[in-house]
Parts: sequence; structure tokens; C-alpha cells
Amino acid sequence: MREIKKNIFLETIPYENRHMSPRNLYIIRGEDRSLMVDTSNNTERDWNILKGMADALGIDYKKLDIFITHEHPDHTGLVPRLQALGARAFMNPDETRKRVDLLHSYLADEHARIENLRIVGVTKEETPEVYDTFMEYTTKAYASMEIPPELQFIPIHPGEMLSYGGYCFQVVLLKGHTFGQCGLYEPEKKLMFVGDQIMTTIVPIVGTQETDLGMLKCYLDSLSELKHKYRDCYFLPCHYGEIKDIEKEVNRIIFGYMDKCESMKHVLEEAGTALTTRDISVRTYGRSQGPPDYAHFASCTQIWAKTFSCMEYMMGEGFIERSERDGIIYWKAI
Repeated sequence: MREIKKNIFLETIPYENRHMSPRNLYIIRGEDRSLMVDTSNNTERDWNILKGMADALGIDYKKLDIFITHEHPDHTGLVPRLQALGARAFMNPDETRKRVDLLHSYLADEHARIENLRIVGVTKEETPEVYDTFMEYTTKAYASMEIPPELQFIPIHPGEMLSYGGYCFQVVLLKGHTFGQCGLYEPEKKLMFVGDQIMTTIVPIVGTQETDLGMLKCYLDSLSELKHKYRDCYFLPCHYGEIKDIEKEVNRIIFGYMDKCESMKHVLEEAGTALTTRDISVRTYGRSQGPPDYAHFASCTQIWAKTFSCMEYMMGEGFIERSERDGIIYWKAI
């Protein structure tokens, strides 16, 4: 653990699994109440690291607040355990629109999984082998997972203020990665906690399969705002290292999405007919038409979500058109 700014402490949880990004835990220690920005996964190892950090700082859990940037399990997993010790949690209530978020949809009931598979073009009738495989994999993957209780939190909205340890943070909407993700901006000291909106190393997923929300456009607009309006800030992401050059990281992510959009548009133009989201992703990413092995099925759902987001964005820009038949969504170049 290290003090990165006065009264702001950072502890990073590394993982051996290369598919799990390291988690940055932040605590702003105050004289009266202290603030933790997000928690981590609900595992004993993560809990021991988090609790060890709080205990080393002499944190009174009854005087601890938690600001939840967004409701993904690697950010909220330990919230209930801290609440049981007396902590409070704050979150934008827009994050409760779980059907918007692909991760929550696949963690939901079997009906939701079937519906989400159908949206991208995986059905019992048309692609039985892929369908059966995914239903088997999702059942296996989530069988050992406890269904988390409905998260209890105090609603907080963009524009509201939180003060701790000599800092006065404004809640800022960072829509895109999820529907209601928010960050914390300190205008005087030029600090910004950005959740999963931006990070080094990877391109964050805009993970939705819900139509007409324009989530990728929201995300790209938010990134541009980070680059211009907040460019003089010290950015604190929830994964990976500090962001030293915000313009470079924003451009890297935007160019990454634009490159994928261009590739997907080319796939549609070459096909000359309407394709499902899965068809487009298979051709864009060079994947097999058959079912993946168990180790890679989760990455397929993320690729479908990214493809869906790119399709919605290009439809909004007038490059492609969307149609629907029997719950399956099709895309076609104009």
C-alpha cells in the first residue's frame, strides 16, 4: 500500500489468471469519515487484502463510505461484507437497469440467457450445436456462483458532492462501459477517479445488447470529454497503472473502436445481405462458426457485445440498417 496523494491510499490486487485485470483499491482517509472507491471480487483473498488495507489505515468501518462507480462484481463484490461491519454505500441508481448490461443478463435466469443468445443469432432452431454448448457452458460457469443479493445503497446522482480528507469530489457521469457508471472529480486538486471508463493496456467493453441506447456513442463522447475538459487531471483507474497521457489513451481506444467498425462495415458490404451479430463477429475476428471450447466461451459473449455496440453506433451514423425477425436482430449495409 502506498500514499499516492495526501490522504489517498492505493493497494493493487494482482491475479494469476491473465483474464482477470489487477484491481486498484483506493481509500481517502478523513478525520471524520473515510471513502473507499469500489471494492473487489467476493473472494477470501480479496477480502483479506481489502480488510488488511483498511485496518492498517485505522479505518472505523462505521465511519466508512463506499462510492460504487458501477455495479460489476469485481467492483461491488465485497460491499455487503463491509456494510455488515457498518459501512455505507453510494451509487447512481441508473446502475440498477441491469437488463442493459450483458454481464448481468448472462448471470440472470435461463430465460434471459436464451433471449440474449437469440438476439445475436444463436438459437435452438438455427444453430443447435452452438446453442446447446453455450447453455451448457453458462450453466456450468454460474452453477458455483452465489446469486448476489440485491445491492443496498444510498442513491447519489451526477452533480452531487462528496467531501473526505480535504477533497471535495463532484459525481460525474461516465456512461458507456455501463449505463450509469460514474466517477469522482476534484476540480481544485485536479484528480479524477474514472472507474472502468478508461485504462491502459486494454480497450474497455461497451457491454450491452439492448437497442436504441446509443451506448458506444455515449462512450466515445465521454472519452472525448475526458481528453478535453479534464485533460489536466491526475486520472485514477480501477484497473492497471496510472494514466500519464490521457490524450494518447483516449485516442488508442477511439481508434480501436473505429478500426473495428470499419472492418465490420466491410464484412457487411462484402456479404451483400443481412447478417446476425454473431455472423459479423465470426467474420471480423476470424473465429470458427462452430462452438468454442469452454475456456473461450466468455470471450465470445464479449465479442458479440462489442460487435452489437459497433452496429448500433454505425446505424446511428447512417451507415447500416437494422431489422428484427423472431427476436433475432439482423444488420445490413446501406
